[in-house]
Amino acid sequence: MAMRAEGLVVDGLSFRHRISAPSLKNPWATRQGAGIHGVSFSVPSGSIVGLVGPNGAGKTTLLHLLSGLRTPESGSVALNGKEWKDMKSSPEARNGIGFMPDGVRWQGNSTPTKVLRRMSIIRSVDSSKLLELVGLKSKADETLDRLSAGMRQRLSLACALLGSPTVLLLDEPFTGLDPVAQKALQELLRQLADRGTTIIISSHLLLELEALVERVVLLHQGQVIIEGKLDSVRKKLGLDRRLLVEGRKGDAKEVLASHGEILEYHEGWTATLYREDGWSLQSREELVTELCNKGYPPYRVEAELADLAEILSAATGSESISMDLADSAMVPLARKEVEEE
Repeated sequence: MAMRAEGLVVDGLSFRHRISAPSLKNPWATRQGAGIHGVSFSVPSGSIVGLVGPNGAGKTTLLHLLSGLRTPESGSVALNGKEWKDMKSSPEARNGIGFMPDGVRWQGNSTPTKVLRRMSIIRSVDSSKLLELVGLKSKADETLDRLSAGMRQRLSLACALLGSPTVLLLDEPFTGLDPVAQKALQELLRQLADRGTTIIISSHLLLELEALVERVVLLHQGQVIIEGKLDSVRKKLGLDRRLLVEGRKGDAKEVLASHGEILEYHEGWTATLYREDGWSLQSREELVTELCNKGYPPYRVEAELADLAEILSAATGSESISMDLADSAMVPLARKEVEEE
């Protein structure tokens, strides 16, 4: 498969919020607060990337910088090979970016058709096919108050897609959606990626992105700790070493012990195995083959996937992870490099 061109390249982006610090001499004084520090990563065109991290890690701040809502203190953004120092003052660059913010409230007696019509006038683009694209054609003239949470998220996505942006930024798009609505939105995002749209999804929930994103960028204290394909990230951090195996017949404990360290074992049987070198496809095939040959066929063999807390702990080397950003100083953290397979 040919390598896809880089659609978005973020290089050394930094920004600090200003917070109030009044004094007797200067009641309007401010000081530097939380933000992001030296953020760099690249996103290939037509791919879906997860921007993950705990609440307060700087995800929304980064999306605001990329969408042109804020001006960075340093760094640059390259979009389709053209570099920009400040997206906010660059209309040409902003036209290539679609942003779906978190927590948009669609209320009142207006309708999706009227909302998109007003938005399209502002951006001087055609919105005629967007409601059909996001699956809202049948609700085009429904009042906003009668739309479900999933329908309102679709409307937000339609607004972000005005002008056919080449890069789509989504801030917590699955918040408040039921499993059916989440699956429908995931399928829609895959279709957009297949058409060449580069998609960045910000979330503090890694598991909801598991089957959707191709790569992840992990933010902590406003900095990129590690990035790469999710399997490569887990392997780099040593989080691919546990395997859950279940069967019904006999006692497979002896066979299991010959393939890895048994962390847990329950009669019936259910076992969690550990291997220092991880569970490659070949090692799993060898385990299943021997279990079947010995008369203990498993009905479930599944890698125990690390959640965001475990990945963050492994990446930072800290057992206690704080979700707070430093107010006055942002000390550069050690960055983990991932070798792609």
